[in-house]
Amino acid sequence: MTARKEQFKNTYTCKVSGEGYEYEAEYAIGKKVKWSARIYKDGELKGNPTGEVANELKGEALKQYIIAYIEGIIEKHLGVAE
Repeated sequence: MTARKEQFKNTYTCKVSGEGYEYEAEYAIGKKVKWSARIYKDGELKGNPTGEVANELKGEALKQYIIAYIEGIIEKHLGVAE
């Protein structure tokens, strides 16, 4: 069985620096959720983080969890070029 994939786009403004970023994310739903994101600033690719998390969540709760994870990465500049 092929895992169902979800995609979304969002924006994030860093709380400390005020820098604005856009990102696109995709995740495959299953017992483990594999996700990837492309993070942009002013149209320039700044990072491409990926990960995998154990999944007990569904629907909007899962999406919000992934959003929080990605935005935490952006806020901390983990693998995101300045």
